[in-house]
Amino acid sequence: MSYVVLARKYRPQTFDEVYAQEHITRTLVNAITMNRIAHAYLFTGPRGVGKTSLARILSKGLNCEHGPTAKPCNVCGHCQEITVGNSQDVIEIDGASNTSVDDVRELQKELLYATAGSSYKIYIIDEVHMLSKSAFNALLKTLEEPPDNVVFIFATTEPHKIPATIISRCQRYDCRRIPLEAIVSQLRHICEKEGLAVDEDALFTIAKKADGGMRDALSLMDQVISYGHESVSVDDVMQIFGILPSDVFVQLLRLIGEKRSSEIIRLLHEVLEAGNDLQEFLSGFMEQVRNLMLLKLGIEVPEIPQKLRPELKEAAAAFGDNDLLYMLSFILKLKGDIRTSGDPQLVAEMGLIKLARMSELASLDDLIGVLRRQPAAPAAAPDPGLHSVQKEILHMKTAEVKQSMAREVSEEKPQITQLTAETLQEHWDALLGKVSKQDNFVANYLGESEIVGVSNNKVRLRLTRDNHLTYLTRQKQALEDIFSRHFNLDVKLLFEKKQGDAVKEKGLPTLKDLATEAPDLAEFIKLTESDVEFLTPQSFSDQT
Repeated sequence: MSYVVLARKYRPQTFDEVYAQEHITRTLVNAITMNRIAHAYLFTGPRGVGKTSLARILSKGLNCEHGPTAKPCNVCGHCQEITVGNSQDVIEIDGASNTSVDDVRELQKELLYATAGSSYKIYIIDEVHMLSKSAFNALLKTLEEPPDNVVFIFATTEPHKIPATIISRCQRYDCRRIPLEAIVSQLRHICEKEGLAVDEDALFTIAKKADGGMRDALSLMDQVISYGHESVSVDDVMQIFGILPSDVFVQLLRLIGEKRSSEIIRLLHEVLEAGNDLQEFLSGFMEQVRNLMLLKLGIEVPEIPQKLRPELKEAAAAFGDNDLLYMLSFILKLKGDIRTSGDPQLVAEMGLIKLARMSELASLDDLIGVLRRQPAAPAAAPDPGLHSVQKEILHMKTAEVKQSMAREVSEEKPQITQLTAETLQEHWDALLGKVSKQDNFVANYLGESEIVGVSNNKVRLRLTRDNHLTYLTRQKQALEDIFSRHFNLDVKLLFEKKQGDAVKEKGLPTLKDLATEAPDLAEFIKLTESDVEFLTPQSFSDQT
């Protein structure tokens, strides 16, 4: 007989054997007991948490010869057929391979046939989110009103891709990730049954790498058993999966706290020369920083081994809460930079050196405080109260500080009860800046206007061009809102056209003027004794 992998050999066969999904199993057991069986179920959740197993157990409970029952016997013919997957009345369909509307129509035709001796005809569609939109639409009516003896059971890892119309016709059950302790307990139970000697730390490491999935944990366990035969240590597990021991990260934290840049680089080189992946190294380091931060906050973290906690607490003494938050955000950014860099090792080296020197970086709040206390002080002169701020760092941050202070000043609302022309002129540039964020054309036209006067919070603005007047008039309400919010007053805007354009100021040209500007035209008018009529822009528009 061929070897059966642990994930199949120890697959749950009853509701009691399903790991860490009591909120689902209890509901299903009660539903079967009370004969409140729905026509459609949807099981969602991450991979390897028991969605398909729940579907099969529910199918066995409905079609067991002693059922419907909440405790299928797993002995009768129907239960055995469902277990091995060859039941004629429990059809398992791969949603990824049957995505078209034609597949759904074929399924609808099969619904008309009676069962082959079972109580229900059950369709289990795995990864149902892979069905096409047209296939879902074709399934709607059948799913809402199937034949009395038909039950649909859907399973998916991506429920957000399923149309709401489908979900609303199902009873939805969300499977949770399996807790670390539950995975460790099950692995320990399997090792006892298989006669294997596996370290507790090794089981803990396997369960942690499984990331909440029991199937993943059993697959990893299979691989570990093949490597170590009957005895497996935590070192074996780390060797197989390329996992760095936690001591490496604790040492790195200690070196960063002591600002020993050269030893940090040596440690990084040792890790890389051993064949470890740089991204995995940074992910492991980020996890330890996260554990360190949670420990400092007094939060219990079951993922941290007991023997590692004293070392982590000792390393935590060198860092404040803000330091750890900065390290987490910096490592996240560093991982992204490495992913797109042509020289990942160089980027990692520079990043770790920066972490070692982060205590030399003054915070932006500190620098703003320095400039406010000593506004006349040169930018390069650090305040004695700051802790070892380097001159070049202060130089680099000065421009950013000034911009931040300028933004704060510009955002401050003037404390006035009545708007005056002088106040409006003082805030004119700030107002234009706010307008430009919404519409550059409006800001440009407004900038060319002339402030005529301000009275009772009413602002009169004079414009020289008709198109500017038209455009700003359309935007009047939005402009009044900006002005009112800025001054915290009810400001109204009045637009007017500047009187006396170029034609009116100069008067209409005479024949003498025309002779100077266009001699040929003047000669033609004289010879033909023509009458000359000059059109103003207004008269021209009236004629057109």
